Amino acid sequence: MQFLMLIRIANNSDYENAKPLPEALHVAMGEVMEEWTKTGAMVSAAGLKPPSQATRIRLQGGEVMVTDGPFTETKEVIGGFFLLEAPDKATAVSMSRRFVDIHQRVLGRDFLLECELRQVDAG
Repeated sequence: MQFLMLIRIANNSDYENAKPLPEALHVAMGEVMEEWTKTGAMVSAAGLKPPSQATRIRLQGGEVMVTDGPFTETKEVIGGFFLLEAPDKATAVSMSRRFVDIHQRVLGRDFLLECELRQVDAG
């Protein structure tokens, strides 16, 4: 089964200005990503550019509207994603929990991070 882990982060000036993350986070994330890659659990992963560099395409009232960022301020944005391969939801939750735990350990208790985990509908 595949699961998409959407990573929600605070829409703050550090993210908007592409402030580098601490080296300790890069190291810890590199270790888990290497492990997941070797076991085939990580299908794909990437961080996303800030919303100010985004474009929204919206269908409303039969019309398609295209709007370039920046957009009205929001508290949280999707900062990246992982596409995970896992035998079941419990395993995918455990993997996501590990990702969140790494951020708490390195960045502290006040860092805002939320992961939304959704199974891919391969229908």
